[in-house]
Amino acid sequence: MAEAAFSEDGKYYSLITQDGRLRIWDTETNVLKQEYTPDLHLTSPPSCLQWISVTSNTSPTKGVRRKSFSGVETQCIALGTASGKILIYSVSEAQIETVLTDKNNAIHSKVQSLDWHRKYGLFSCTSDSHVWEWDLQSSCVRHKYNIHVYSKNKQGNKISAIRIVPHNQNTPAKFLISSSWQIRLWRLIDSEATLIKCLGHNAAPRALLTVATVNNSSWLIEGSQTERLLSFWDVTITEENLPQENSEESTPCKKQRKKSLTSATVPVPTYNFVLEDAPRIIDVELKVENGATRLSLAAATRSGVVHYYGHLLNGASPKPVKPSVTIQVTTEDAQPLPLQCVQLPKTGDLLIGYCSGPGVVFEKVIPDLKTKTQVLIRGDKSKEDKNEVVPKENDQITYVEPLGGVSRKRGNVGGKVEVTMESRLSNLSLDVKSRSKTAVNQNLTKLLIQGLHSRDKNLILTVLQRNDPAVAHNTISSLPVNYIPALLEQLTDMATRKTSQCSSVCTWLCAVLQCHSASLLATSPHQSEHLTKLLAIFTQRRSNLCQLLSLKGRLDLTSCRRLAPEGDSHTLLQYEDSSSDEDVPPEGYESDSRQSWDDGDTD
Repeated sequence: MAEAAFSEDGKYYSLITQDGRLRIWDTETNVLKQEYTPDLHLTSPPSCLQWISVTSNTSPTKGVRRKSFSGVETQCIALGTASGKILIYSVSEAQIETVLTDKNNAIHSKVQSLDWHRKYGLFSCTSDSHVWEWDLQSSCVRHKYNIHVYSKNKQGNKISAIRIVPHNQNTPAKFLISSSWQIRLWRLIDSEATLIKCLGHNAAPRALLTVATVNNSSWLIEGSQTERLLSFWDVTITEENLPQENSEESTPCKKQRKKSLTSATVPVPTYNFVLEDAPRIIDVELKVENGATRLSLAAATRSGVVHYYGHLLNGASPKPVKPSVTIQVTTEDAQPLPLQCVQLPKTGDLLIGYCSGPGVVFEKVIPDLKTKTQVLIRGDKSKEDKNEVVPKENDQITYVEPLGGVSRKRGNVGGKVEVTMESRLSNLSLDVKSRSKTAVNQNLTKLLIQGLHSRDKNLILTVLQRNDPAVAHNTISSLPVNYIPALLEQLTDMATRKTSQCSSVCTWLCAVLQCHSASLLATSPHQSEHLTKLLAIFTQRRSNLCQLLSLKGRLDLTSCRRLAPEGDSHTLLQYEDSSSDEDVPPEGYESDSRQSWDDGDTD
């Protein structure tokens, strides 16, 4: 699941996409400032993030020592991964500064949640119900706490979120809230975790926790992605929650202590806030006005709206609190622009972010408490209307025949229809190669539409197994845009099968990217899932290509040597050394000088 959060000053908005990439937007300019892809983002993707601030003199370094400026803070993002490591990403440097790991390699579980506080530091929680306290200066673990709860419920040990509870008590102990099937408050001191009290139940796989403080009081806003309700709990740390010194009673074991605190009474939250849909991101702020504490709560839901609550804290109330105003964003033609995030700045207004095309637009809005629903009309339809050309009465209109016919021009009503002689002769041509194939391509398009609509595998394979780039381009160009998600789903299924079908997938996928790239840029979550799967499949195939080609070459050499017949070898050079018995005695050679001497002796 993707995680998102604003920076502390609200200048940046960060998001972890479904394919494991970190994106950072500038909320003042609506520009995607940075996009970072971590190493092994497919095998060990980031699971959560947390904005932190570190001073330059204690900022962790990576290999090379940097210049230190005492007192200067830099904004960084802590990224928890599925392998248990924590990456510290520097926004100013646009790179990973350091990697937090345990020197004993004791962390192998997925990081479920992160939280940071200026006074207490960075904490992380893994899926094995362990909380790790980190020292950013030395990049190592300071303390390890076990918050495992013995329960018959199998889902009860999975911690989904943690939050640090600040306090003003004179004690070195730290207090932490964990969310599993039940919300619990823990006291952490000297690598030992003690359960203080249990709050409400939360059976969601992922919980949303936010802590707000005012004066000496601390409040918890708790929600989940499966419930349309936000609970408001009082988690103020008192002297009763502090560790008791010089106690005469012996400390029981962890198993007995954690079981004994579970009572039959069900705790009730101070307030409950009703939502239209499950929350996606929440933010809370507490202020003291005229001696009373005022609560400001904003929540962005999955349905694409933002609820704003303005409530005075005046005792507990069992009645659910309804939103003071609901904010929606639409275009002039009533097309909704879903809201993705919200933050409560200190200026008193709301910072909202909504999807507009392929990007995210951020805007500050003042809630209108006089109405229950505040609709914001955004979009540039007026600019599009100015670019439209309205034909005049005297202008000629060109009509194009749908099946490759001759284009004809028609003027005003009663005018003559003129067709050129070249167009008439082209219709009488009998050359087969010059005929248009538009009708054939439209038949394939209709066949593909029927197969995608009825999910008939035979019809779909009949069209998609044609490994012809020209046919694929002409067919996809006339395919409606609403059938692209279904087509991507079928191509994803074919890409996992044998090589012949994967080759056809490459041809048709290239045609989709060429003809419908504009619609894919403004993609929906369903299309992005298919594109992510296709990218992972082709990346995996490419990673094993070199090994397969090397193995095939070795097998070809081995098989050629084994199957080569012995009689087929041709002699390139033959040398014979004859013996002395078989040699014929060479004939004597008599020169002219020898003959002349013999003639002289005779005389």
